[in-house]
Amino acid sequence: MQAGSPTTSPSAVERDITEHIIAAKIRLRFDKSALRLVGGLKTALAEAIPEGHAVIFTVTAPVLRRAKTAAALEALVRAGLPTDEVRNTIEDNDVRLRLVADVRAHMPKVLGFVHNPDSDAALILALAVSQLLARK
Repeated sequence: MQAGSPTTSPSAVERDITEHIIAAKIRLRFDKSALRLVGGLKTALAEAIPEGHAVIFTVTAPVLRRAKTAAALEALVRAGLPTDEVRNTIEDNDVRLRLVADVRAHMPKVLGFVHNPDSDAALILALAVSQLLARK
C-alpha cells in the first residue's frame, strides 16, 4: 500500500483507533470543545514530536477552560517528552500523557481523546498504543 492511500492515512488510522476504543464501551466526547482541544493540540505539537514517536493524551470532560488546558498540555510536552506515563490535573481535568516509540512514519504524531469522567483513561491509552504499534 502507498503511504497516501486512505487505509494508511493518519485520519483513517485515527478513525480506526477511535472505533476500537468505542467498541470497548468507552465513552469518548466529540462536542465542539473536545474537537477544538484535540485538533489544536495536534496542530501545535506535530513538529515537536520526533520522527518515529507519537504522543497520546487523554482529558476528562467537560473541558471548561479549553485554551488554558491546551496551553498547559502543550507546555508539558514542549518541556520535555515523558519517558513514562504522565498523570496530572489541569484546569480541573484529569490528564494522562504517554510517549510511544517505534511508530511508523505514516502514523499520526499526536492522538488525543476527551472522555467522560467514568471512563478508564488507562484503557484508552493502552488500546490506542496497541493499535498504533500494530499497524505496519
